[in-house]
Amino acid sequence: MTNHAPTLTQLRELSAELGRHLDEHHLTIALAESCTGGMIASILTDIAGSSHYVMGGVVSYSNFAKMHVLGVRPETLDAHGAVSAETAQEMARGARALLQTDLAVSVTGIAGPGGGTPEKPVGLVYLHLAASDADWGEMHVWPYDRIGNKRASVAAGLQLALRYVKERTIRVDPKPPAEAGQEDEPTILVEASWRAGAWRPQAAWLEGQRKQIIGMGRQERTPEGVWLMTVEFADGGRAELLTDEQAGVWRLRRYWPARRYV
Repeated sequence: MTNHAPTLTQLRELSAELGRHLDEHHLTIALAESCTGGMIASILTDIAGSSHYVMGGVVSYSNFAKMHVLGVRPETLDAHGAVSAETAQEMARGARALLQTDLAVSVTGIAGPGGGTPEKPVGLVYLHLAASDADWGEMHVWPYDRIGNKRASVAAGLQLALRYVKERTIRVDPKPPAEAGQEDEPTILVEASWRAGAWRPQAAWLEGQRKQIIGMGRQERTPEGVWLMTVEFADGGRAELLTDEQAGVWRLRRYWPARRYV
């Protein structure tokens, strides 16, 4: 079969567009992938600076992984199957909870060439987007070969996330960093040094504790003199920090505490 599915170049263009919107509005994304085998995460991380918004992904190819990593309920799989709108929904919700992101996109389907049935043909794919203000699902039946079906599913996942981000920014007019209110973004103590034209934070004081910083996403400086960066703490928590050069302070924009498993 001639494959007219999206090319890698087209997928990377979609990824770059989505990444610009995620980065601009300080949103983070997680992935839960079955039939695409991690391709959405791979395409997203082809873009330089994607560590600022891609928090991670789960390739839940087996039902075991769907249940034990993402929290998909066994009764959902028994009643509807791995390739279903219900499973896709629980995959997305599970990934978002696991990685504590603003949104998560899941995909589950039958890439082919085998595995199809009259009820669930080859090319059938369910996608889902989970966010605090959205719970969207999609179904597609692609006509391509295995690789084409996977690429078409990647494109659909990127477009689903892009549509959400665009609609969200129309509904919510976020404050520019330079106009951020001090009450909404409290000042915090950050141990940091300035080297090679960038900040190098080592620790931050949160919840009355000194939290060591072990990782950092991309940092950027706005024309108003505000530096923005996402950091990862040794305990597994994350935070989005900003430093206002004019005011000479660090502020906490957002904080994701470490998950506690019991």
